[in-house]
Amino acid sequence: MPAYKSRIITFLKNREIKDVNGYLIISNGKIKKITKEKPECEIINYDDFIIMPGFVDSHIHLPQVNIRGKWSTSLLEWLEKYVFPEEIKFLNEDYAKKNSAKFFYGLAKNGTTSAMVFGPPNIESTEIAFEEAKRVGIRTFMGQTLMDTNVPEELKTTVRDAKKSMKSMVNHLDGKRAAYVLTLRFAPACSMEMMKETANTARKLNLRIQTHISEQQEEIELVKKMYGKSYAEVYDSAGVLTKRTVLAHGVHLSPREMDLIAKRNAKIAHCPSSNFFLHSGNMPITELMKRGIDIGIGTDVAAGPFMNLMPVLRDAYYANPITPRTAFNLLTSGGARVLGIDDYAGTLEPGKQGDFVVLKISDNSMSTNEILSELMFLGDDRNVMATYVDGKSIYMSEGI
Repeated sequence: MPAYKSRIITFLKNREIKDVNGYLIISNGKIKKITKEKPECEIINYDDFIIMPGFVDSHIHLPQVNIRGKWSTSLLEWLEKYVFPEEIKFLNEDYAKKNSAKFFYGLAKNGTTSAMVFGPPNIESTEIAFEEAKRVGIRTFMGQTLMDTNVPEELKTTVRDAKKSMKSMVNHLDGKRAAYVLTLRFAPACSMEMMKETANTARKLNLRIQTHISEQQEEIELVKKMYGKSYAEVYDSAGVLTKRTVLAHGVHLSPREMDLIAKRNAKIAHCPSSNFFLHSGNMPITELMKRGIDIGIGTDVAAGPFMNLMPVLRDAYYANPITPRTAFNLLTSGGARVLGIDDYAGTLEPGKQGDFVVLKISDNSMSTNEILSELMFLGDDRNVMATYVDGKSIYMSEGI
């Protein structure tokens, strides 16, 4: 039962913040307590650093890890030119294994302990990706990326095969450390039959769904042309909007669509770095939060160029003037709510799993707000000294 001595900063369930110089005590992979009193157990000294809850990435693409920073003029052109050719490579199991290992190590190195992941385009490589996630130790919520229209033939999956894959994967994942997520690329790449069958399966098996919504105007117009409805109405008519659905982006949602998403209690993954990279626009975070919609932060690799979430928080501020406290709340406890893991992750409260990150800062005597501000505006992977999941180290910097 080790205790980690450091300055410990965490949000609580009520969204208040706790900042303590003391000891984080872990027992059997769970947080026992935070205390100022020195415990009679092994002490691991992180006095020169701070400890925060592990970062939660609410939206990221595993098969795009190698194409970050590849510029294009629009989302649809970028998909055709870079994304689809790279994702085809992941049909090769050796390529999938090598780059899945690279991907999950990258998350650990950047302080990410939990992630909602768009996986490879076939079930075999998705299984390999889950194996690598387990080996590295990342808490992973992922699925085969389902597509059956308007994409290269190599990437298409039939509805029948998709249903078989969904059911086969669910049975051998533990739920807390790894869970299968029904993953629809987006409405332009999915038939109504695919969306409805995915929604039916999610309802029957109580599974999460993830997809994209209203990222760029060109994409939105394509959805209207294909289905004759707004983006949110298309998903709702298929049964895709549920309390366990995570929608990436939501940049150009109408007030009516926002209201519909709030009514269904679906979640939003805010990906500001990606939105800036593709010039998609700024997600109206205040309007969404006013409606009580849960929001998390996503890197959206590869349109998002950063695997580290701190530069993404900086871009979230440039997109909307949110405070550092709000930003880190969305990144940790907020992200856990979006993923549906807030009962055991996202904060450093007693009974939660021991998921935390050790961070270097310039001056440990700074106020809470100053620390969060410095990390938000200056932080990156160089600040990450160690990453823990279930109380076990999954990454340790050479500088520690």
